[in-house]
Formats: sequence, structure tokens, C-alpha cells
Amino acid sequence: MWDNLISSDKLVAAPETNSTIGVWTDYCELLCLVSDNQEIDHDQLCSIIIKSYDFADSDERKQKNKKDYLTSIIQDVYSHIELRSELLLDKYPFEINADGQLCLKCNTLTHLQKLYILLLCASNLRYMQRTTCLTSDVEVVSLLYMRKLYPTMVFKLFGSSNVNKYLSNEDFISEKKLKDRIIKLADFISVAYEGDIVEQISEHNVGDGGLDIVGIREMGDQRRSIPVMFGQCACSREDWSQKQNSISEMHWGKSLRTWVTSIQKYIFIPIWNMNSDKRFEDEVKISSCIVVDRLRFMHIADDAFLGKCCSFED
Repeated sequence: MWDNLISSDKLVAAPETNSTIGVWTDYCELLCLVSDNQEIDHDQLCSIIIKSYDFADSDERKQKNKKDYLTSIIQDVYSHIELRSELLLDKYPFEINADGQLCLKCNTLTHLQKLYILLLCASNLRYMQRTTCLTSDVEVVSLLYMRKLYPTMVFKLFGSSNVNKYLSNEDFISEKKLKDRIIKLADFISVAYEGDIVEQISEHNVGDGGLDIVGIREMGDQRRSIPVMFGQCACSREDWSQKQNSISEMHWGKSLRTWVTSIQKYIFIPIWNMNSDKRFEDEVKISSCIVVDRLRFMHIADDAFLGKCCSFED
């Protein structure tokens, strides 16, 4: 089911040696998925990575040092796999078997185990054959997550490029032009908009202005100042921190009079953003946002999440 997603050819490029344990563990999980019978041992992992770095021209001493270092990395990966398994239990699709191989737990995966693999693929787009369906699915999973986390609120997608066929018009603020969508957004969140600013937006701009998901809590009257949530989805490990700026009051305050409310902001990342100490790998990058990463998605997800995704259909 992931054969049409993961590119074995692209997986020949291993992560940088100084990559985080999360990056290395993801890479080994992907290698497991494309290996024979979905199982791969310590020595095979080390061999693949060594070939990726092409040590042919290194002297023997340096080559041995590299092998020793990679052996240490893979040992840490195995420990991190045990951590993921401990945290996710049956939702986690991988295990270290009695022979010391990284492998799938079973031939027939559950919906939640497949969802984990979908999020794994979405956070490693550099290794994928196609990406549009994955980025769309991350938006859908984020939408479903917020609806489950806050069942009394109303959430919609604001982004314009989602290709998911399971969504209805009720799931979107659906105007094509960004300027028209911002006017609808202002009405949805009960704020006024800056007409002079909005009218300057090009008629040809059909983007999302950096906003993917918006949510409100109605309070029984027609007045302004209601709870509002903005969400942005980001698959890139390099870009997610910067993308937080696109849902800030400073950014949206130029076109919307957001001063009448307080916007709670969420950044959704399919990345496993946890180190071996169970902390965020890069907490200093969080900027006035609540981070929902792969672990948090999986904690609250149910079978219906995968049922709304398209990536595993082909």
C-alpha cells in the first residue's frame, strides 16, 4: 500500500550523521517498509548507510571510525523504536523481533498503524514519489484532530489546494479567490475586515495566505469577540518553525480586525518531535503556538481518520 508512495531510489540518500534521533528512526522505519518481507537487521541498516556515504576513498582508520559511529546511531535508533512502541502501544506498526530485526508487527495492519505510516511518509517527503496527496491528508487529519479535541467548536479548512475527495463544501471556506475567502473568514470568526487592504489582493491570488484551518466557538449571540483558533500545517522539518509566523495576529491583523478577540494558534506537524528524554527536539523553535506532532495525532486519532485520507488508495 505504500509502494506507490515511497521511492526506494531516493532512500539511498541517508540523513546527515548529525541528524536528530527522530530523523534517523524515521529513516530506518522507511527502510524497513521497502525491505524484503518488511524486516531489516542492524547490519543491513549499517551497510545501506555506509553505501550512501560512499566511504570508498576513506582510509581504513577513518572508515572504521565511521562504521563504529553508525553502529552507535543504529543502537540509539533501536532504543528510540522501543520508546515509540512504549508510548503508542498497539498503534505503533513496528517492533524489534527476537532476531534483532526491525520489522512490521503483523502482515495486516490496523487503520491506526496505517495512519502512523501515512504521517511517517508525510514528514519525509524527500523520500516520496508523490507528495500532493500526503500534504492534503495532513490537513484533513489536522481538521479531524481539532474536531475531536474540541467537539463543541466548528472547524473548517481555509487552504485552497486540498485534493481530498471525501470533504464536502461544509468542510471548507470555499471561495476560490483569496480576497473573497478573507471576507468569508471575517464573517466566520465575527471580526471586521480592512476593505482597503483586502481589495489590494490580486484577483489571481488563490492561495491561503498562510492559514490552513480555522475554528470558532459560537456563544449564543451575534456579537464579536468569540473564541477563535488558527492552524497551519507543515510537513518540513526545516520550515515548520517559520510557518508559525503565518498565523500570527501581526500577520492577519493587517487584513482582519483581530484585536476584538484572542486567537489561539496551532501548528500541525506529522514529524515525531520528541527526543530520547521525551522532550521536544527543538522546543526553542516554538513561537506562541501549540504544537501537534505525530505522537499527539496518534494519541487522539481513531479509525475514521484514515478513512478520510487518500494516500493509500492507489
